[in-house]
Amino acid sequence: MRVLLTGATGFVGKAIAAHLLAQGYEVVGLHASPRPAFAVGGFEDLLLDIGSVPQVEALAGRMAPCDAIVHAAASLDMKLFAASVPHANCAGAQNMLWLASRWGSRFVFLSSLPVIGSPQVLPITETHPAVPQTAYHASKLFGEQLVQLAQAQGVKGVSLRLTAPVGPGMPQSRLLPMLLASASRGEPISLSGAGTRKQNYIDVRDIAGAVGLCLVRDASGVLNIASTSCIANLALAQQCVARCQSTSDIVFSGRDPEEGLVWHVAIDKARRELGFEPRFDIEDSITAVMADMEGDEV
Repeated sequence: MRVLLTGATGFVGKAIAAHLLAQGYEVVGLHASPRPAFAVGGFEDLLLDIGSVPQVEALAGRMAPCDAIVHAAASLDMKLFAASVPHANCAGAQNMLWLASRWGSRFVFLSSLPVIGSPQVLPITETHPAVPQTAYHASKLFGEQLVQLAQAQGVKGVSLRLTAPVGPGMPQSRLLPMLLASASRGEPISLSGAGTRKQNYIDVRDIAGAVGLCLVRDASGVLNIASTSCIANLALAQQCVARCQSTSDIVFSGRDPEEGLVWHVAIDKARRELGFEPRFDIEDSITAVMADMEGDEV
Protein backbone atom coordinates (compact mmCIF):
# COMPACT_ATOMS: atom_id res chain seq x y z
CA MET A 1 0.00 0.00 0.00
CA ARG A 2 1.21 3.49 -0.89
CA VAL A 3 0.58 6.12 1.82
CA LEU A 4 0.84 9.91 1.62
CA LEU A 5 1.82 11.26 5.04
CA THR A 6 1.65 15.00 5.75
CA GLY A 7 3.74 16.40 8.59
CA ALA A 8 6.14 13.50 8.06
CA THR A 9 9.07 15.15 9.82
CA GLY A 10 7.15 16.29 12.91
CA PHE A 11 7.21 14.55 16.29
CA VAL A 12 4.12 12.43 15.66
CA GLY A 13 4.68 12.20 11.90
CA LYS A 14 8.13 10.65 12.28
CA ALA A 15 6.75 7.92 14.54
CA ILE A 16 3.98 7.17 12.04
CA ALA A 17 6.45 7.07 9.14
CA ALA A 18 8.77 4.69 11.01
CA HIS A 19 5.86 2.38 11.91
CA LEU A 20 4.41 2.29 8.39
CA LEU A 21 7.82 1.66 6.83
CA ALA A 22 8.42 -1.18 9.28
CA GLN A 23 5.07 -2.67 8.21
CA GLY A 24 6.16 -2.66 4.58
CA TYR A 25 4.16 0.35 3.35
CA GLU A 26 5.52 2.70 0.71
CA VAL A 27 5.46 6.16 2.30
CA VAL A 28 5.48 9.54 0.58
CA GLY A 29 6.16 12.26 3.14
CA LEU A 30 5.04 15.88 2.77
CA HIS A 31 6.28 18.74 4.90
CA ALA A 32 6.35 22.52 4.63
CA SER A 33 9.94 23.39 5.54
CA PRO A 34 13.29 21.79 4.66
CA ARG A 35 14.28 19.21 7.26
CA PRO A 36 16.40 16.07 7.18
CA ALA A 37 14.64 13.28 5.32
CA PHE A 38 14.51 9.65 6.38
CA ALA A 39 17.59 7.79 5.19
CA VAL A 40 15.66 4.56 4.64
CA GLY A 41 14.19 2.73 1.68
CA GLY A 42 10.55 3.15 0.71
CA PHE A 43 10.35 6.77 1.85
CA GLU A 44 9.93 9.60 -0.64
CA ASP A 45 10.32 13.06 0.86
CA LEU A 46 8.57 16.07 -0.72
CA LEU A 47 8.42 19.77 0.18
CA LEU A 48 4.89 21.16 -0.22
CA ASP A 49 2.64 23.86 1.19
CA ILE A 50 -0.54 21.88 1.81
CA GLY A 51 -2.52 25.11 2.29
CA SER A 52 -1.81 26.14 -1.30
CA VAL A 53 -4.45 25.01 -3.81
CA PRO A 54 -2.13 25.45 -6.82
CA GLN A 55 0.63 23.37 -5.19
CA VAL A 56 -1.75 20.56 -4.21
CA GLU A 57 -3.37 20.55 -7.65
CA ALA A 58 0.08 20.40 -9.25
CA LEU A 59 0.99 17.47 -7.00
CA ALA A 60 -2.18 15.64 -8.02
CA GLY A 61 -1.33 16.14 -11.66
CA ARG A 62 2.22 14.82 -11.52
CA MET A 63 2.13 12.14 -8.83
CA ALA A 64 0.79 8.59 -8.91
CA PRO A 65 -2.25 8.21 -6.61
CA CYS A 66 -1.78 6.93 -3.06
CA ASP A 67 -4.06 4.34 -1.50
CA ALA A 68 -4.30 6.32 1.74
CA ILE A 69 -3.59 9.80 3.07
CA VAL A 70 -2.59 10.26 6.70
CA HIS A 71 -2.96 13.94 7.58
CA ALA A 72 -0.69 14.72 10.54
CA ALA A 73 0.54 18.19 9.49
CA ALA A 74 -0.63 21.21 11.47
CA SER A 75 0.37 24.61 12.72
CA LEU A 76 0.57 24.30 16.51
CA ASP A 77 0.12 28.04 17.11
CA MET A 78 -2.56 28.60 19.75
CA LYS A 79 -2.97 32.37 19.15
CA LEU A 80 -6.39 33.52 18.03
CA PHE A 81 -5.21 35.51 15.01
CA ALA A 82 -2.27 33.35 13.90
CA ALA A 83 -2.41 33.31 10.09
CA SER A 84 -0.73 29.89 9.94
CA VAL A 85 -3.69 28.19 11.63
CA PRO A 86 -6.38 28.69 8.96
CA HIS A 87 -3.82 28.27 6.19
CA ALA A 88 -2.17 25.02 7.31
CA ASN A 89 -4.92 23.50 9.43
CA CYS A 90 -8.15 24.51 7.70
CA ALA A 91 -7.14 24.99 4.05
CA GLY A 92 -4.60 22.17 4.44
CA ALA A 93 -7.23 19.70 5.65
CA GLN A 94 -9.61 20.79 2.90
CA ASN A 95 -6.94 20.36 0.20
CA MET A 96 -5.89 16.94 1.47
CA LEU A 97 -9.52 15.78 1.54
CA TRP A 98 -9.92 17.03 -2.03
CA LEU A 99 -6.89 14.95 -2.96
CA ALA A 100 -8.33 11.90 -1.20
CA SER A 101 -11.61 12.35 -3.08
CA ARG A 102 -9.79 12.68 -6.41
CA TRP A 103 -7.61 9.64 -5.80
CA GLY A 104 -10.21 7.50 -4.03
CA SER A 105 -7.87 7.29 -1.02
CA ARG A 106 -8.63 6.24 2.53
CA PHE A 107 -8.20 9.30 4.81
CA VAL A 108 -6.90 9.40 8.39
CA PHE A 109 -7.06 12.79 10.13
CA LEU A 110 -5.13 13.43 13.34
CA SER A 111 -7.17 15.64 15.64
CA SER A 112 -6.74 16.59 19.29
CA LEU A 113 -8.84 15.60 22.29
CA PRO A 114 -8.87 19.16 23.74
CA VAL A 115 -11.30 20.13 20.96
CA ILE A 116 -13.79 19.41 23.75
CA GLY A 117 -12.47 22.36 25.81
CA SER A 118 -12.49 21.35 29.47
CA PRO A 119 -13.74 17.93 30.61
CA GLN A 120 -17.34 18.21 31.83
CA VAL A 121 -18.36 14.52 31.92
CA LEU A 122 -16.11 11.59 32.82
CA PRO A 123 -15.00 9.43 31.24
CA ILE A 124 -14.55 11.54 28.12
CA THR A 125 -16.17 9.81 25.15
CA GLU A 126 -16.46 10.84 21.52
CA THR A 127 -19.92 12.32 22.27
CA HIS A 128 -18.56 14.83 24.80
CA PRO A 129 -19.61 18.38 23.80
CA ALA A 130 -16.91 20.14 21.79
CA VAL A 131 -16.14 23.71 22.89
CA PRO A 132 -12.57 24.44 21.70
CA GLN A 133 -10.73 27.15 23.61
CA THR A 134 -7.92 27.98 21.15
CA ALA A 135 -7.71 28.73 17.44
CA TYR A 136 -5.67 25.56 17.00
CA HIS A 137 -8.33 23.34 18.57
CA ALA A 138 -11.09 25.14 16.67
CA SER A 139 -9.22 24.31 13.46
CA LYS A 140 -8.98 20.65 14.50
CA LEU A 141 -12.73 20.52 15.09
CA PHE A 142 -13.21 22.10 11.65
CA GLY A 143 -11.06 19.33 10.18
CA GLU A 144 -13.17 16.65 11.89
CA GLN A 145 -16.32 18.18 10.45
CA LEU A 146 -14.79 18.30 6.97
CA VAL A 147 -13.98 14.59 7.24
CA GLN A 148 -17.60 13.87 8.15
CA LEU A 149 -18.83 15.88 5.14
CA ALA A 150 -16.37 14.07 2.87
CA GLN A 151 -17.61 10.71 4.18
CA ALA A 152 -21.08 11.62 2.99
CA GLN A 153 -19.55 12.03 -0.49
CA GLY A 154 -17.88 8.63 -0.46
CA VAL A 155 -14.46 9.29 1.12
CA LYS A 156 -13.50 6.60 3.62
CA GLY A 157 -12.34 8.80 6.48
CA VAL A 158 -11.70 8.67 10.21
CA SER A 159 -10.60 11.28 12.75
CA LEU A 160 -8.36 10.28 15.66
CA ARG A 161 -8.58 12.51 18.74
CA LEU A 162 -5.18 12.28 20.40
CA THR A 163 -4.42 13.10 24.01
CA ALA A 164 -0.97 14.50 24.91
CA PRO A 165 1.70 12.74 22.78
CA VAL A 166 4.93 11.65 24.52
CA GLY A 167 7.77 9.25 23.80
CA PRO A 168 10.80 8.91 21.53
CA GLY A 169 11.74 11.98 19.51
CA MET A 170 9.79 14.29 21.82
CA PRO A 171 10.70 18.00 21.62
CA GLN A 172 12.83 18.98 24.60
CA SER A 173 10.67 22.05 25.26
CA ARG A 174 7.68 19.98 26.43
CA LEU A 175 6.82 19.10 30.01
CA LEU A 176 8.14 15.55 30.32
CA PRO A 177 11.63 16.24 28.88
CA MET A 178 11.87 19.42 30.96
CA LEU A 179 11.02 17.50 34.15
CA LEU A 180 13.61 14.84 33.35
CA ALA A 181 16.26 17.41 32.45
CA SER A 182 15.82 19.25 35.75
CA ALA A 183 15.77 15.99 37.71
CA SER A 184 18.91 14.70 35.98
CA ARG A 185 20.77 17.88 36.99
CA GLY A 186 19.41 17.87 40.53
CA GLU A 187 17.74 21.24 39.95
CA PRO A 188 14.45 22.30 41.57
CA ILE A 189 11.39 21.30 39.54
CA SER A 190 8.78 24.04 39.27
CA LEU A 191 5.12 23.10 38.82
CA SER A 192 2.25 25.50 38.24
CA GLY A 193 -0.44 25.48 40.90
CA ALA A 194 -0.53 22.45 43.17
CA GLY A 195 0.23 19.91 40.43
CA THR A 196 -3.22 18.30 40.69
CA ARG A 197 -4.15 18.37 37.00
CA LYS A 198 -4.36 14.77 35.75
CA GLN A 199 -3.27 14.42 32.13
CA ASN A 200 -3.66 11.46 29.81
CA TYR A 201 -0.41 10.85 27.89
CA ILE A 202 -0.30 8.67 24.78
CA ASP A 203 3.00 7.32 23.48
CA VAL A 204 3.66 8.22 19.83
CA ARG A 205 4.34 4.56 19.11
CA ASP A 206 0.76 3.78 20.12
CA ILE A 207 -0.49 6.66 17.94
CA ALA A 208 1.44 5.16 15.03
CA GLY A 209 -0.07 1.76 15.76
CA ALA A 210 -3.58 3.24 15.75
CA VAL A 211 -2.92 4.88 12.38
CA GLY A 212 -1.72 1.55 11.02
CA LEU A 213 -4.93 -0.10 12.18
CA CYS A 214 -6.97 2.58 10.40
CA LEU A 215 -5.40 1.50 7.11
CA VAL A 216 -6.70 -2.05 7.42
CA ARG A 217 -9.98 -1.56 9.33
CA ASP A 218 -13.17 0.17 8.18
CA ALA A 219 -13.39 2.59 11.10
CA SER A 220 -15.16 5.92 10.60
CA GLY A 221 -16.27 8.99 12.50
CA VAL A 222 -14.27 10.15 15.51
CA LEU A 223 -12.19 7.88 17.75
CA ASN A 224 -10.38 8.72 20.98
CA ILE A 225 -6.78 7.50 20.99
CA ALA A 226 -5.48 7.60 24.54
CA SER A 227 -3.70 5.57 27.20
CA THR A 228 -5.62 3.63 29.81
CA SER A 229 -4.75 5.93 32.72
CA CYS A 230 -4.01 9.53 33.58
CA ILE A 231 -1.39 10.96 35.93
CA ALA A 232 -1.23 14.16 37.98
CA ASN A 233 1.57 16.62 37.22
CA LEU A 234 2.91 16.19 40.74
CA ALA A 235 2.99 12.40 40.42
CA LEU A 236 4.72 12.70 37.05
CA ALA A 237 7.37 14.98 38.52
CA GLN A 238 7.89 12.57 41.41
CA GLN A 239 8.24 9.67 38.97
CA CYS A 240 10.88 11.59 37.01
CA VAL A 241 12.81 12.36 40.20
CA ALA A 242 12.72 8.69 41.17
CA ARG A 243 13.83 7.49 37.72
CA CYS A 244 16.78 9.88 37.73
CA GLN A 245 17.62 9.00 41.35
CA SER A 246 17.61 12.73 41.86
CA THR A 247 17.68 15.02 44.89
CA SER A 248 15.56 17.64 43.10
CA ASP A 249 12.95 19.45 45.18
CA ILE A 250 9.51 20.02 43.69
CA VAL A 251 8.30 23.57 44.17
CA PHE A 252 4.97 25.17 43.28
CA SER A 253 4.51 28.57 41.72
CA GLY A 254 1.80 30.61 40.06
CA ARG A 255 -1.56 29.29 39.04
CA ASP A 256 -2.53 26.40 36.79
CA PRO A 257 -5.70 27.41 34.87
CA GLU A 258 -6.53 23.69 34.61
CA GLU A 259 -5.96 22.94 38.30
CA GLY A 260 -7.90 19.85 39.36
CA LEU A 261 -9.04 18.86 35.88
CA VAL A 262 -9.00 15.14 35.15
CA TRP A 263 -8.52 13.90 31.57
CA HIS A 264 -9.98 10.42 32.07
CA VAL A 265 -10.56 9.25 28.50
CA ALA A 266 -12.65 6.32 27.24
CA ILE A 267 -11.20 4.33 24.33
CA ASP A 268 -13.97 1.72 24.05
CA LYS A 269 -14.93 2.83 20.52
CA ALA A 270 -11.33 2.54 19.27
CA ARG A 271 -11.12 -0.90 20.85
CA ARG A 272 -14.29 -2.03 19.09
CA GLU A 273 -13.67 -0.51 15.67
CA LEU A 274 -9.88 -0.77 15.43
CA GLY A 275 -8.89 -3.42 17.91
CA PHE A 276 -6.74 -0.68 19.45
CA GLU A 277 -4.97 -1.36 22.74
CA PRO A 278 -2.14 0.85 24.07
CA ARG A 279 1.15 -1.04 24.42
CA PHE A 280 3.28 1.64 26.09
CA ASP A 281 2.66 3.20 29.51
CA ILE A 282 4.14 6.41 30.94
CA GLU A 283 7.11 4.49 32.34
CA ASP A 284 7.93 3.27 28.82
CA SER A 285 7.67 6.83 27.51
CA ILE A 286 9.97 8.12 30.26
CA THR A 287 12.52 5.45 29.33
CA ALA A 288 12.40 6.52 25.68
CA VAL A 289 12.79 10.23 26.49
CA MET A 290 15.72 9.48 28.81
CA ALA A 291 17.38 7.47 26.03
CA ASP A 292 16.98 10.46 23.69
CA MET A 293 18.58 12.73 26.29
CA GLU A 294 21.50 10.37 26.75
CA GLY A 295 21.96 10.19 22.98
CA ASP A 296 22.09 13.98 22.75
CA GLU A 297 24.87 14.04 25.33
CA VAL A 298 27.10 11.64 23.38
